[in-house]
Amino acid sequence: MLERPIAGRVISFDCFELDLGRACLRIGGQEIDLRPKAFDVLRHLAENAGRLVSKQEFYDVVWPDVTVSEDSLVQCIRELRQKLGDNEHRLIKTVSRRGYLLDAKIAEPPRELLAEQSAPVEAGPNAAEPDLRPAVVNRSNRKRWLWGAAACLACVLFGLTYLLAGWPLPPPKQLPSFKDCDVCPEMVEVPAGEFMMGTSESEMGREGQEGPRRRVVLAHRFAIGKFEVTIDQFAAFVAETEFVPSELCHKYVFGGKSVEWPLAPGSFREPGFRVTGDHPAVCINWHDATAYAGWLSRKTGRLYRLPTEAEWEYAARAGTTTPYSFGTDLTKLCDHARFADANSGFPWRTGCSSATFEPGALRVGTLAPNPWGLFDMHGNAWEWADDCWTSDGRLLPADGSAFRRPDGCELRAARGGGWAAERRKVRSAQRMSYAHNARYYHLGFRLASPLDGQGHP
Repeated sequence: MLERPIAGRVISFDCFELDLGRACLRIGGQEIDLRPKAFDVLRHLAENAGRLVSKQEFYDVVWPDVTVSEDSLVQCIRELRQKLGDNEHRLIKTVSRRGYLLDAKIAEPPRELLAEQSAPVEAGPNAAEPDLRPAVVNRSNRKRWLWGAAACLACVLFGLTYLLAGWPLPPPKQLPSFKDCDVCPEMVEVPAGEFMMGTSESEMGREGQEGPRRRVVLAHRFAIGKFEVTIDQFAAFVAETEFVPSELCHKYVFGGKSVEWPLAPGSFREPGFRVTGDHPAVCINWHDATAYAGWLSRKTGRLYRLPTEAEWEYAARAGTTTPYSFGTDLTKLCDHARFADANSGFPWRTGCSSATFEPGALRVGTLAPNPWGLFDMHGNAWEWADDCWTSDGRLLPADGSAFRRPDGCELRAARGGGWAAERRKVRSAQRMSYAHNARYYHLGFRLASPLDGQGHP
């Protein structure tokens, strides 16, 4: 059983502080929420940093009076890695079939100094007067204490940088994923949480339909596609069903002073630019996408659907508050997004240069992912959401569910921007409306799936 913590004791490692007195984890003064058992596991790891802690030792220390399965420990380790941003297992290392090890240098006040600070003042030779002689602290202990204080200061400065830059605290990476079949999309398990949806009026490129920033709480985990649904994946659905894909698709034509998107011959297999099976399936309308989700649900026994607008933005932001999930440095946009960059032929081209630009989307996963390991959340293909369209972002439900209209939806919401979109339209909060039956050669989708037994409202 864990001992009673020493009041005020703080263990510092990497850029984190483990406050045993308050039973909390911090970075830069910002508390990171942990379940009690996860905190106990982290505390035992920190107190035994550099030493392999066996699974049985964890059971004896953290769950002394109950019998638990290995899954309880695994869930705690998974939560800790997520909260610490330890996607590469740099801090918490797994020793196969044996246990775990915290590979970090620990900085904390020496126990001798803590004992002196917490000990009562002893009476001197004259019982009526306390002994005011200064305590003698070993110089090596004092040096260790100064180094620990410097490490804590570095953590505070690092944490403030995190906050000011709008980075997540800390950014979870390499979240668990699964595939239900060979032709199924790979799905990433997204944790429950809350975020500020929409944008403030000061965000550059903001549009009115994004609405004021507002708090949205997603109470349950869900899964979302790691990639946009591909041509090969959609083709598998077509091959197994009687679904007949459309042979018409809206394509961009620039004629003089006007921009037009006329219907032209084209389909998800031939969208008007060169494709492989790994390109996103575009020229897909909302009903095509939901038909695919229904087929996959029947095929796998798991509920698949389109993500809600709130789920999509929560996953796209991945804990960030900046216009793009990588921050505000627009020189990095070409590393993360396929859009109408400076090398494209669109009249609205702008921003960084991708060196070469051939019209069309890229194969999914070509560019860098966001902090949660999701690809193409900025650009490549616009993605259908499950919601009916509203131009008032404040009407979107605060619980993360889809916005509905009792009389049906002529317009549906789409997210993320596409390969022909200008820079401001691939921001995390960007919203767009399309007719439910419209097919465009830059409009596709990715799927979502509720977890923890939660159905879709």
